Amino acid sequence: MIDRARICAIGVVWLWSLFLSADEPNTVIATIGVGDTPAGIAVTPNNLFAYVANNNNDGLPNGDSVSVLNLTTNTLQQTIHDTSFNQPYTVTINAAGTKAYVTNSGGSTVTMINLATNAVIGTIEGFDGPSGFVITPDGNHAYVNNYGAAGGVGSGNGTTIRVVDLNTNAIVGSPITVGLAPAALAITPDGTHVYVASYVDGNPGTATISIIKTSDNSVQLNAITGFSGPFAIAITPNGEYAYVTNFGSNNFAPVGRTVSVVSTHSNTIVDTINLGIQPAGIAINPSGSYAYVSNYSTVYEGPDFTDLTASQGTIDIIDIQTNQVVSPLINVGLSPDAIAISPNGQLAYVTNYTSNTVSVIPLLGLYDINRLRPLYSIQLDETISKLNQAEL
Repeated sequence: MIDRARICAIGVVWLWSLFLSADEPNTVIATIGVGDTPAGIAVTPNNLFAYVANNNNDGLPNGDSVSVLNLTTNTLQQTIHDTSFNQPYTVTINAAGTKAYVTNSGGSTVTMINLATNAVIGTIEGFDGPSGFVITPDGNHAYVNNYGAAGGVGSGNGTTIRVVDLNTNAIVGSPITVGLAPAALAITPDGTHVYVASYVDGNPGTATISIIKTSDNSVQLNAITGFSGPFAIAITPNGEYAYVTNFGSNNFAPVGRTVSVVSTHSNTIVDTINLGIQPAGIAINPSGSYAYVSNYSTVYEGPDFTDLTASQGTIDIIDIQTNQVVSPLINVGLSPDAIAISPNGQLAYVTNYTSNTVSVIPLLGLYDINRLRPLYSIQLDETISKLNQAEL
């Protein structure tokens, strides 16, 4: 005969233990120290590690590096140093979780890291201030934007995208011309198009998006207009919309405060969302329900992007169904830059550029069954053991 009272007691104790142990969503639960001025970040497909590009804006000796974070313990596990690093800016991890590609924004290379050993295994040559890297769904090619570097055409003077054959680790084909100062790029989930956001000069309405058709690498040059110093672009998992952060210009002249929503069907801006000061990084959770945007809120008071003065950094949350900003506003470190969401959708990681830290934010609440499932077996066993000890 079923002991209904015992089953009910087990259920009550188990649910209570969940309430006591679960992290409150959309709050910072950990802060991890990394290298100097962390910029890009990427999480491995198994959700266990993150790789952070330390841009070394302060020019510290041996400061150009990549931090490896253990996401089980939220600690710094290792710092990778290599002579190939030159103002590392973004990190991109392949779908197999075997390699990371680090763009060296101050030079002409992309550094490759073997994720099994965390050893640098070579570089891809021939860029000019690379600051973004996207991989096609089949894993065979990558698209890299040339923002421009001091040793090339000059910072912010680039106008091209290069295609890389990831089987040979070499650039293939001719340069693809896009708008001035291509700052960010994103590939559609089906891999058919790459959207390239060009910063231009940071003034209102001057920036553009060019669209590359990956089947033949033809380009719609400056196909979409009306952006203001875009810093990042993210495409929804269903491929229907692109969200673009309008950072504006440095030194608040003028300051950006919006995100533009682009329909990938009509290739037009269909909505504009008001946010905090200098929206910079953006990431969309795997279900496509929310976008998380960092508000950089920092002035460069010295020459060549030095003397950073930051106010409180925050993260805004956009409900993608309504394009409304929803609570809470999340306080993170100073000058929050890039955001990476774990592939399982449970956690967000934010690089804080002038704090030299990464903020860890749980995204899912108690009522999401996917969050509860990993806890079920352990906590149920513990509950039954406690009831047995109490002779219930």
